Amino acid sequence: MLCGIAAIVVGIFYSNAKNDSERIFIVTAYSLRAFIFLGVYFIACSLIGTLVALAPLRRKRLLQTHIIAIALIILTMLCISLWLWTRTLNINGVYGKYWRNDWSDSIKDAFQRDGNCCGFLSRADAPYMQSPSCKDANIDYGCMYTVIFYAQHHHRYIYAGLIVFMLMGLGSMTTGIILHMQCSNEERLRWAQTQYLARKAKRYQDSLGDDDDGSNTYSMHELQPTNSRSRYRNS
Repeated sequence: MLCGIAAIVVGIFYSNAKNDSERIFIVTAYSLRAFIFLGVYFIACSLIGTLVALAPLRRKRLLQTHIIAIALIILTMLCISLWLWTRTLNINGVYGKYWRNDWSDSIKDAFQRDGNCCGFLSRADAPYMQSPSCKDANIDYGCMYTVIFYAQHHHRYIYAGLIVFMLMGLGSMTTGIILHMQCSNEERLRWAQTQYLARKAKRYQDSLGDDDDGSNTYSMHELQPTNSRSRYRNS
């Protein structure tokens, strides 16, 4: 539950950034939607886990659903982490492309002001010339490292959050698997006890039937000598 709330808070925090903020372009809209989705998914899984904990033996199917749901969310977070990692492999090319083709002048101006730089690789690489740093002829280096350091700063937070969420998910899944095993053992024990009581009851019924047969046979044997003696007297 806490992980879900934290993921939603992170997603809302980045989503509420201004349109001209560097943060909204470094942490893309896909990542923001993923964090909000993870938060809602975590809350749903925690509610399912709460229902299962109230009666695990009667809700074993729901427990299995909970384990599968946690496994899927861990796999999703792993895919998100790999996606972010692949972006960092070519971070210069990724953000260089964004700088030249996608980012507005206001974003370029924000990075150029923060880094006191001009352009991406150099002042000749798609600069925003109205920025104070570009008006200074002595500044001839680009903002590549400013963008990279800013991106790495936010990626560390995202990685840390994903690692914490995955560890919490692994703990929850492990707990669910242990609970499922205990429920299976309890079901086997109850089934064995039921079978034992059923066999014991059957033996008891069989013993009652044998006693009834024995008494009837004894009565027949008692009648035969009496009849024979009566016949002997009559003869």
